[in-house]
Amino acid sequence: MIFASLGTMDMPFVRMARAVEILAAGTEEEVIVQTGWTSYEYKYAKAFKFCTKDEMQQYIDRASLLIMQGGWGAISEAMEKRKRMVIIPRHDQTEHIHDQFQLIRKLDELGCVVGCFDEKELPACIEKARSFKFEQLDKGNAEILIREKLNEWMK
Repeated sequence: MIFASLGTMDMPFVRMARAVEILAAGTEEEVIVQTGWTSYEYKYAKAFKFCTKDEMQQYIDRASLLIMQGGWGAISEAMEKRKRMVIIPRHDQTEHIHDQFQLIRKLDELGCVVGCFDEKELPACIEKARSFKFEQLDKGNAEILIREKLNEWMK
């Protein structure tokens, strides 16, 4: 099962919804989508708006692969579970209150996720993720990375 989460941001993410539905139409694998505030008519994927945190964890646990928007909270939780992730970042102001591309580019560069920067490339990103050797970020790295960046800026 592929699980896709558009997150809980109260701005629509139709670009991702459409890409996931196109993917669902072309696969035999079950695709389940948590849509949040994004209204979209799904014909091939099973969709629901919101669920409890426990239910979300169950979907993530059952999934062979995750397709997610670029929110750090969900990504870090899935990373702890060592899940294969393809991330479609949201655009600044039209899909989110900030641009998610910088974070996803960095995580993609580090090998932690497969970044999908053009939703039309989702099928290729899925194929890459199926055999990709994902790197794990250890918990607690954020403080070290923030200190290093602050020291760099202070020079």
